[in-house]
Amino acid sequence: MRSRNSLMRERHEAYRDARLVVIASEGKDTEKIYFRALAKEYANPRVHVHILNRAEGEENNSSPEHVCRQLDEYKSQYSLEADDELWLVVDKDHWTDAMLSRVATKCAQDAFMHMALSCPCIELWLLLHFVDASLLPAEEQRLWVENRKRSKSSDPYLKVLLRRLMGSYHESAYDTALLLPHVEEAIAHARHLDVNPDDRWPQSLGTRIYLLAESVMNRR
Repeated sequence: MRSRNSLMRERHEAYRDARLVVIASEGKDTEKIYFRALAKEYANPRVHVHILNRAEGEENNSSPEHVCRQLDEYKSQYSLEADDELWLVVDKDHWTDAMLSRVATKCAQDAFMHMALSCPCIELWLLLHFVDASLLPAEEQRLWVENRKRSKSSDPYLKVLLRRLMGSYHESAYDTALLLPHVEEAIAHARHLDVNPDDRWPQSLGTRIYLLAESVMNRR
């Protein structure tokens, strides 16, 4: 990790007027690949995006509470400005409501912290670049939320759909050039699904990643 002085010097010299958007994610690769590409595509001198890597020995610790601790540690090391944002990017799929509630409460009590949760997973956000899921029949929406494997050797339902639409897809290697031309549509589609935006996270099919995308694009 860069030293405090190094980061502060970087912000002062290169990003003097920049708002800092710090992202810590549950996934090791998928979110990093996407947000690095998005930040490059929508590079803006008023926004500096910093994506955290997991510490050595913590590569497989993906719990929302651990991701939240990453942001806590970052905040304790660096001075933040009032408009800086710390974003926690997590999936709903295999975490309990109790665990998510603890993290959501932590975010609600900290003006810097925001939770961008996808139900069931990050692949929903990627699919929304191509599909308005709010228009799907109820049975198909149920299949998306359940996101089951059809066999022990197959991928979950949303990964199969994404591979079909993109030609190829793996969480650690995929072509963001197929997605970024459609990010505005993805934001609109995610907003259509977010029928209860005051809920702490989507209780059914939905994702709050659109809020983070808007922040990275300096649309908020």
